[in-house]
Amino acid sequence: MTEKTMKIKNGSTQISYLEEGKGDKTLLLLHGWCINSAYWENQIDYFKEKYKVVAIDLPGFGKSTSQRQEWTIQQYGTDVIEVIDQLGLSNVILVGHSMSGEIILEAALKDHPSVIGLVGIDNFKMIDVHFTPEQLAEMQSYMDLLQKDFKNTAPVYADKMLFHPSTDEAVRNRVKKDFEHADPEIGFSALKELMNYSMLESAGLANLNYKLYLINSDFVPTNAGGLARHCKSSFEVVDIHDTGHYPMIEKPEEFNKLLEATIEGIE
Repeated sequence: MTEKTMKIKNGSTQISYLEEGKGDKTLLLLHGWCINSAYWENQIDYFKEKYKVVAIDLPGFGKSTSQRQEWTIQQYGTDVIEVIDQLGLSNVILVGHSMSGEIILEAALKDHPSVIGLVGIDNFKMIDVHFTPEQLAEMQSYMDLLQKDFKNTAPVYADKMLFHPSTDEAVRNRVKKDFEHADPEIGFSALKELMNYSMLESAGLANLNYKLYLINSDFVPTNAGGLARHCKSSFEVVDIHDTGHYPMIEKPEEFNKLLEATIEGIE
């Protein structure tokens, strides 16, 4: 993999990224919370013969850095657009895992002429799902623990919530290690801002001028009813079975086939 760097936001943010391949379409791959672009290495290798493939480390994660105080989804959406412009990317399909589902939504709402589609990976599953007071209290308790002791709390959350019973131990250890070594302040702030943004998702989907494609693990089902109520430009969900939150590294061969079919459906 060819690792490169670029500066955006007048030099205040340095982006580390992987780039391979050529083609009329560009796949811009965006990782989830507290991980990095290396989670896409199998996809880069698979798709590079047909597409230009770019995978970035989001600012504050992996090897990317930024001089900022807030780590909002809105700022990340702007980062994505600046990357597109600086690299001169065309016919871009945004592929966002986990937290980056919201990031590609925010970027797509800017209606940049180079963006032709977006694919979410294991996200937008809880649209219009209402949590009980007990569930909300549990979430707040977790956030309190995370703020006090990020290094030890984040891996426990991964073990409890993000893996399928069949998830390989090497995958579990990789994710937990990356969580453990993430910057605590950035990790906590990004998750808090993600939760805040969840209140804006329905309105964002209602204003989205692209069809929303999703490849989601069915271990936690997607609330298709909520998507149907809000996705102005329609949506399509493809389930991947017997996997947790990281299908691109848990079942890469099956995932690549599903992503390939999805991409081919985007004109």
